Amino acid sequence: MAQSQTVLLVDDDRTWQVFMFAVLQDSFLLKSAYDGLQGIELVRKTSPDCILLDINLPGCSGYDVCKTLKNDPTTNNIPIIFLSSKSSLQEKIHGFEMGAEDYLVKSSEADLLKTKIARAIQQYQEKRVMDDKINAAQTAAFEALSGSADLGRCLRYVERTYSMDSFEVLAAGLFQTMGEFGLRASLMFVTPAGPIFFSQGSQDISPLEKEMFLASHKQGRFCDYGYRTFCNFKLVSMLIKNMPLDEPERYGRIKDTVPWLLGATDGKVRTLNEQQSLFAEIESTQMAAENLRYQFSTALLAIERSNPELSKPMGIVYESLEKIKEHHKNIEQKARLVASGGDNQNELGANEIFSSDVDLF
Repeated sequence: MAQSQTVLLVDDDRTWQVFMFAVLQDSFLLKSAYDGLQGIELVRKTSPDCILLDINLPGCSGYDVCKTLKNDPTTNNIPIIFLSSKSSLQEKIHGFEMGAEDYLVKSSEADLLKTKIARAIQQYQEKRVMDDKINAAQTAAFEALSGSADLGRCLRYVERTYSMDSFEVLAAGLFQTMGEFGLRASLMFVTPAGPIFFSQGSQDISPLEKEMFLASHKQGRFCDYGYRTFCNFKLVSMLIKNMPLDEPERYGRIKDTVPWLLGATDGKVRTLNEQQSLFAEIESTQMAAENLRYQFSTALLAIERSNPELSKPMGIVYESLEKIKEHHKNIEQKARLVASGGDNQNELGANEIFSSDVDLF
């Protein structure tokens, strides 16, 4: 038996202490206490592998010592074996109720005592190993759950983007998701008209922050400045202002998750850029068509005055232009409906776009 296994003997009978040392010192590393309070103090200081505890102790009984140790989370797993000159069933039941692992009469044989102690220590060590495995499994499960929650937030954000029809709404949705991660951020979107900036909350983005966005945008995926980190894509850049440097696991999860969010955002910014270009072209075409219709209407009035017969076929052409105008308006309305999420807008309204509900997997 390895002598690294420590046994604490708590007994006020010094003769019995001498006897126990003679019996056990070749098998265990022994420590001793002569009263209950001293025993509790030694247990907390040395964390023995097993406690041999007399019931009749001065000041604080063995039962009280056992109850105190079993109610302390730092000592409640240490096995306790009661040693007593009393052998009644009632005494043994009381010891069991206090949480002791065993109850031996002091006249027990030395070999039996050694076997009982060894078995109690083995069970204690096996339980410690099992507790370590359980704690590791719980930690892994918690990390997996955290990862699932992160994934749920990401997927929910991506779903919301389909109904986001402006850069302002897109920025607000992304800021909400970052807030769910406990992060503060600001954004830069790259548009054909130039970069546009958004800051979380009502505070305006500072000129220095804008310069840092422009300088960091093409410096790689991540640019770290202490607890501030830029994450860059072609059409979007985000500055996270409170990276958790003192939480390595969370820090790593954020760096895994944020690019996923910004990749989806980058695609949405590209779509909004294309939509804005399309709408600008539609508006330009509308203006040209309206100008042509106005010129044709003016010419038609002049023809009616000078040549009424010719005005009839010209009137038919004018009616065709009006139909073309109406058709053009319908096309524009459909294009804007598609851009704003189409029929999904009815299913995912403004309240849902900014809902904080997250599905866990």
